[in-house]
This record gives sequence, C-alpha cells and structure tokens, in this order.
Amino acid sequence: MDIECAKTLEVIDNSSSTRHIGIIVFEGVVLADVVGAADVFGIGDKLISTVFPGTTRYAVSVLSIAGGMIMSSASVQIMTSSLASFGKHHFDTLLIASGTGNFDAYRDPDLIAWLQQMRSSVRRIAAICTGVFVIGAAGFLNNRRATTHWALLDKLAREFPLIKIDREAQISEDDGIFTSCDVGMATDLALRLLESDLGPAVARRVAQSLVVCQRRRDTPPANQAAAAGDPVKTSKIHRASLWFVEHLADSISVVDAANFVSMSERNFVRQFKRETGQTPHDFLLNLRLEAVRQQLTETDLPVDKIARRCGLFSGEHVAKLFRKHMWTSPTEYRKGIRPT
Repeated sequence: MDIECAKTLEVIDNSSSTRHIGIIVFEGVVLADVVGAADVFGIGDKLISTVFPGTTRYAVSVLSIAGGMIMSSASVQIMTSSLASFGKHHFDTLLIASGTGNFDAYRDPDLIAWLQQMRSSVRRIAAICTGVFVIGAAGFLNNRRATTHWALLDKLAREFPLIKIDREAQISEDDGIFTSCDVGMATDLALRLLESDLGPAVARRVAQSLVVCQRRRDTPPANQAAAAGDPVKTSKIHRASLWFVEHLADSISVVDAANFVSMSERNFVRQFKRETGQTPHDFLLNLRLEAVRQQLTETDLPVDKIARRCGLFSGEHVAKLFRKHMWTSPTEYRKGIRPT
C-alpha cells in the first residue's frame, strides 16, 4: 500500500520538498498503527490543504523486508514494498509499527543492516511499542532514552542494557528517535511528528479532522488505568463488579452476572460499559489477568495451576492471552518481574 498526498502543506521555511514517510511492518502488525500514521500524513494532509496551502508534500509508503502481502493482527492483508526497492536518501522519517512479528524481525541481519545503512540519511526514526526492539537491535538507542509497553520494559533492559529506560513516558524522544509505550499510538506519535514539522495549529486541525479530540498525552498511561474494583455509579453495577471479583475463578458468564443483579443482559452490558468504561467481558478478563500476574509474581506455581485458580482453563490459554494483551509469555513475565 502506497499513499501519496496530492496536495500540500505550508512549511515554516517555505522551501519546496517532499517528506517521505516509511512505515515498516512485519507479520502480525497492529493494523491500527499503519492506518493511524497514514491517516495523519495522508488523509489529514488532504483535509487541511485548502486551509494551509504551501509547497511541502507528505508521501507515505508501507514497507516490509521482502515486500508483498503481510498479514496484520486483524487478519487483514497489507500490500507492501520491499526495503531493497528504496535508495539510501529516499526517506525523511521511518516508523516501525508494533506487532508480534517484531520479536522475530529484530534478529534479522538483513533488516538491521538496511536500517543501519539508512540511518545517516533519515532525519528521524519512530517506533510504536514493540518496534523499539527493532531499533534497539540496530544500535540506535545506545545511551538514549526509550520506552515500550510496561510489561516489556524489563525485557528491553535485559536485551539492550545500553538503553536508558523511560518508565513513565507515553512518548519518549531522544535526539530524533521517538518511542511509545503502547500499541495503537501511531496516530498520537504521528501528530507529534507533524506538529514538529508544521506547528501546533496545523497539528490541531489534523487532529480535529481525524476526530482525535483529546491527545493521549492528556490521559493516564496504560499501567495507571483505573483498578477494576474502583467505585462505580450505581449499586447494581457495583454489586456486579464485586460479584465478578468473588467468582473470577469460577466458570461464569455475563448472563450470570446480569441475573445476579436482576437486569436483562442487554441493559446490563450497556449500563456496565457506560459506568466502568469496559464491557463486562473485558472487566472479568482484566481481573483474571491481574490475578495471574499476581500469582506469577508471588508464587512458584506452574502456569497451568495458576490458570485454573484464575478461571482461565489452561496454561496454553493464559499464554495466548498474555501474548495478545501483554506482548510477552507468562514465563518471560515471571523472569522479568522476578529476576534471578
């Protein structure tokens, strides 16, 4: 997929140029990262071109190591160009999208060699969540600050001890290298890059056009989210949340919880989501994952036994959930939280 914006934006120095953005993806890429960044530089460019006329264009290309179709985490295929099809002085910015494939990619010598070859000609590099492992392997973060998903910070520190881990930042920037703490932050990071190019007024207009009314920097990071047991508005929803806590090890359903508080399933789901910000299913899942994390931290029990204690059936099920939601395995998590 190649996206090239036909219209232009005003740049501060009024010089004529094209800023080429390369989004690098691997198997299992988070689709929202690709779409989010492309929207900011592509669709946003077109939407505001009549308000901010000028001479600078953004061109966006989606790349993979060999090119061709790449399967995203949403089972949507993305057409990509190969890294080798672009010359050394082609890109202004490279952005590594997040996804499970990054853990294999950062061990690919051809990818690392290509990135190192491009480094001197690229003005800036950005990585979403797990993308930090790719640029870490290329040596770009040695003695620089970087962040990633909170569950992966210890793994990042072990793999690349020269990185200065920033455990608080949602977006960390050090000498033109940007990293983010969570998946799905491509829009926020791309807006940050666009703001540095064209100023806050243009970035705000793009954000408004994309219905990004509140920047992620104004919200707490993922590891500071409200606890599942925080007070909620109605006594029924509060009672249901406590019932979930008390029965998380049991084989329970949303219907069971709705029946417990004498509500229809549809009304219960709608009210629960409105008052807690989560669906009942997600609330219960987060409770169980938190219970698993606690057991991994405080006990030496095998993962299978922890899974049964927390209502998650099997160690294999827990492993799948950890990879999906925390980008690591239960064993890696335990090693990171309890280093030997």
